[in-house]
Amino acid sequence: MEEAKADAVGFFGLKWLVDRGVLPVDRLEEYYASYVAGLLRTLRFGAGEAHGRAETMEFGFLLESGAVKRAGDRYAVEYGRMPAAVARLATELLAIEATGDRARAEAWFAKYGKIPPELAAALARTSDIPVDIAPVFSFQD
Repeated sequence: MEEAKADAVGFFGLKWLVDRGVLPVDRLEEYYASYVAGLLRTLRFGAGEAHGRAETMEFGFLLESGAVKRAGDRYAVEYGRMPAAVARLATELLAIEATGDRARAEAWFAKYGKIPPELAAALARTSDIPVDIAPVFSFQD
């Protein structure tokens, strides 16, 4: 829950900075696309650890909110819906943490804590694409 909250509140803060002219508004869509791409990249590792589970929950919430939509075997960012969806996501995660409501947290994990079958299938189709690079150095260890 903490990892998802950190992501969501960070992106909520990013929009706040854009709204105040600290960051350029013409790059906001790029920021949101990068956020969603980062979620998908991390999801390729699975949901077995805290970051993967956080990304699973975030992606599921954004999908349910219509901020990300499935287009055939691909996913697309709905930029106009992202600010409100990220604000709702951050609000919910902060509220769960602030109230310490265990039942609410468990319901959240039950609803969003697993990779949906359609997404798992889409991720499986990328298995031949490297997840990360493995640098080879010319000097000895």
